[in-house]
Amino acid sequence: MVRFLIQRPVAVIMSTIAFIVLGIVASFRLPVSLMPDIEIPEITIHYTWDNASISEIENTITAGLRNQLQQIPKLTEIQTESKEGSGLITMKFEYGTSLDYAFIEVNQKVDASVNSLPKEVQRPTIIKASTSDLPVFYININLKEYESEEKFLEFCEFTDAVLKKRLEQLTDIAMVDISGMYSPELYILPDETKLRSLKITQDQLKTAIDNNNQVSGNLSVKDGYYQYSISFASQIMSPEELQEVYLNINGRLLQIKDVAQIGIRPREKRGIFFNGDRQSLCLAVIKQSNARMSEMKEKVTDLLEQFREEYPDVEFTVSRDQAQLLNYSIDNLIQSLWQGILLAVVAMLFFLRDARSPLIIAISIPVSVVITMFFFQIIGISINTISLSGLILGVGMMVDNSIITIDNINQHRNRGKSLLQSCVDGTNEIITPLLSSVLTTCAIFVPLIFMSGIAGALFYDQAMAVAIGLFVSFFVSITIVPVVFHLLFRNAGEGKITRFIQHVSFKHLEDYYTTIFHVVFHHKRWIVVGCFITLIAGTMIAMQLKVERMPVIETNEMILRTDWNASIHMEENESRVKDIIKRFEGECEEISCHAGEKLFFLNREKNQNTNEAEFYIRTGNAHELDKTVKDIRNYIKSTYPAAKVDIEEVDNLFEQLFKDSDVPLIVYLSGESRRGIVELDTINAFIEHIDSLMPGLKLDKPSTSERIVVEILPDRLALYKVNQSSLINVLEKNISKMNIGKLNTGNRYVPIVISGEEKTILDIIRTSFVSNSDQLDIPVAALTRMEKELDYKSIIGRKEGVVVPVNIYNVGDSTARIINQIREEAGKKKLNTLFDGQYFSGQETLWEMVMVIIVAILMLYFILAAQFESLSLPLILLIEIPLDIAFTMLVLWICGISLNLMSMIGIVVMSGIVINDSILKIDTINRLQRSGVPLEEAIHEGGVRRLKPILMTSLTTILAIVPMLWGNDIGSQLQRSMSVTLIAGMTIGTLVSLYVIPLFYYYLERIFISIKK
Repeated sequence: MVRFLIQRPVAVIMSTIAFIVLGIVASFRLPVSLMPDIEIPEITIHYTWDNASISEIENTITAGLRNQLQQIPKLTEIQTESKEGSGLITMKFEYGTSLDYAFIEVNQKVDASVNSLPKEVQRPTIIKASTSDLPVFYININLKEYESEEKFLEFCEFTDAVLKKRLEQLTDIAMVDISGMYSPELYILPDETKLRSLKITQDQLKTAIDNNNQVSGNLSVKDGYYQYSISFASQIMSPEELQEVYLNINGRLLQIKDVAQIGIRPREKRGIFFNGDRQSLCLAVIKQSNARMSEMKEKVTDLLEQFREEYPDVEFTVSRDQAQLLNYSIDNLIQSLWQGILLAVVAMLFFLRDARSPLIIAISIPVSVVITMFFFQIIGISINTISLSGLILGVGMMVDNSIITIDNINQHRNRGKSLLQSCVDGTNEIITPLLSSVLTTCAIFVPLIFMSGIAGALFYDQAMAVAIGLFVSFFVSITIVPVVFHLLFRNAGEGKITRFIQHVSFKHLEDYYTTIFHVVFHHKRWIVVGCFITLIAGTMIAMQLKVERMPVIETNEMILRTDWNASIHMEENESRVKDIIKRFEGECEEISCHAGEKLFFLNREKNQNTNEAEFYIRTGNAHELDKTVKDIRNYIKSTYPAAKVDIEEVDNLFEQLFKDSDVPLIVYLSGESRRGIVELDTINAFIEHIDSLMPGLKLDKPSTSERIVVEILPDRLALYKVNQSSLINVLEKNISKMNIGKLNTGNRYVPIVISGEEKTILDIIRTSFVSNSDQLDIPVAALTRMEKELDYKSIIGRKEGVVVPVNIYNVGDSTARIINQIREEAGKKKLNTLFDGQYFSGQETLWEMVMVIIVAILMLYFILAAQFESLSLPLILLIEIPLDIAFTMLVLWICGISLNLMSMIGIVVMSGIVINDSILKIDTINRLQRSGVPLEEAIHEGGVRRLKPILMTSLTTILAIVPMLWGNDIGSQLQRSMSVTLIAGMTIGTLVSLYVIPLFYYYLERIFISIKK
């Protein structure tokens, strides 16, 4: 086949150009995303019930929904959280579950429970998660001059009706989600003096408004030959119409405006967003799954520039741009391409001592990458950070295939063969070992897709990118490379550049190799003993390494969550947030805050209460960030001692997908019945007891809030002849607003409420009266008793029932012992325990990666056994993997790097690369032995022949990875542990391939020789 192709260079070149054109077209059509479009096996349910207590939310809504939903098949975890006025249910499913069907079942369960919910509660919101639902960046918008809440309410309506819709009209944007919005309500503020003098009750106001705010259907009437539709104008459409509503009070006609003030105002605040010290709106931009990121970002930027010109009184800023991670990956691919080409060219200049061979590399690598894009289009893989990382890893291996082919052709030329025969024989000779190398590398990557959950789905793109790139490179190296080589070397003369390179290049590599080779074979036993010592040391060190899911990344941005741990209202929360922002704004490049609830529709996170705040802080560098965050934390703790402050890193999309609990260990405590929540005093006493037994654990007590309990006195009700329901109605009317209907403005419904002047609970009880059975007014203060108490801020539920989570932040290296002791002490207090946290997720990740490596090694064995037609020879090659891993563990320990997902991927990748050199070498040695060369001479000659390609492939791969060690961007930091692993493994792997594998091969052959004798 190779001879056929070489004799038809025009056909090969034209075919290659055709594939290049297809690849270029495909590269412009492929979707460009941050992540592959995969479903996250998670569904969240949000629900609200204004002014409801925690116990009402838990007992009336949450408990019923939890019992219904946990019956859904393939549900792995369900966690509920009940708060004052709202609740959240998070459901996690086995990966691979059809979320469409799960979503339907969840809706059916919720619909079945809706009839049992209070009528004030709207149907819960159900959200199905996907990677495409994660915002790629945020747009913060605010008025340059904040005038009043009413003006900001108009700004919110303008943003929702105009700006949001214009952004969503861009074809690449799926949705724009908004937080910080104000919602309007039409308020009726009665003049209490006039109402009392005219003896008008709020119920009479409500009845009058209801009678004038009826929605009627259309009627049809015949008139001769014609038929007309008749509709009744009986619906209130504006505040002005509401003011004109009449009241008949003892025969006297009055209008609502005579006894009450009417207007539009913002509804009670649940959440506010600040960008700096200015109240703003936060727009989360979510892209279409098939959109190209760069094009979408460019369109949004152009539209924002247009907004700035059209609306000069509005400010627009882009924040938390996740597209930077994608830009890094694309830049990294481009950098890897030119670095791979440059390093391969330099290596070939000095090792092959020729100026024309490097030109072939400069052609083969770009051709391989472009053709790979064509196969991306066929298989349906998008350009994303995961597939690009696989392609970046594949680029180094693409270089290796071409280098090996070129070097082998040159070796045949040096033996005196003609150019054509050298190209044919040199290429045919390495087809089988090159194919084995490709298959063994794919065998390392493919098992990654069998990791559980999202990790397996994500690594599918990486594994396919590597596999496609390698197979494309393989076919390029055995088809295009020999053809181009033949074309370039038809002219036998050597130019000045070639002669200069031959003068300065390496001349005595074979001599150096031979010297070390004889030393190794002279001390064979010591070398074998040293290998076993390395294996034992590596195993012991691996057991000491810290295990975590993701590597630690230095960043200049941070999330600071504050729970004021006090029953403050929204206005006080707003005041505290403004104070903090003004004090520290000068130390930050950007500081923003969600005070109270985040009002995003697609909010997958645990929501906040009105007495919580979340600050986003970005500074110039990591050092400034540490100082600023520490200063803010100290200020909050000194000014508000009861407040709880948690610091979290800002998760990029990659980390959000793998987001687990940030707490090393969580203990879920519950009572023996598992039906009711354990008393707060019991939990706090248990925590104090554990803290005294094991000081230094940094136990986190449950968050609490102070509540006012109004106790109704039954004996007083009987004494004063007061009905309990009448008393409760009076308290509800005076404490909360009275919803009496909705105003249809044409494009939305605005609630109509009757409210009074704001009073404290003590004033309400002192000034309120209730009528008894004798129509006498009895003071409410005579019928009730008021006291304050501390209670849980939220109630957490799981499959097992209601639980109390206790966070442990400092477990050290004795997590198992801590778990056993806590379980034992909890049993003495008649408390049940469940454990969760980073400890368990890290262990799970480690064992999954260990299983992946075992499966990969088995696949390697089967492939090698098929190639060499031997059951024992593959074992010699596989010895290299544990030796390289053991040395890598030592390097990780010295560098202080943990065993994390990235370093484990580095180990897997390294295992696939280093074994390729040994495959080529053993294949050459076998060929020499079959031709009659003695054993030790064949081992030495095979090493000499494969010395340059082994050194060149290893050197180009290592040097291409080195720049990742000192980059400060998030991509470099994320891949640094993988880079160290690859460099360490490739370095020792090169030496093992050159000297140790031949030594074990020597022993194996001696054993076979002695058996035959």
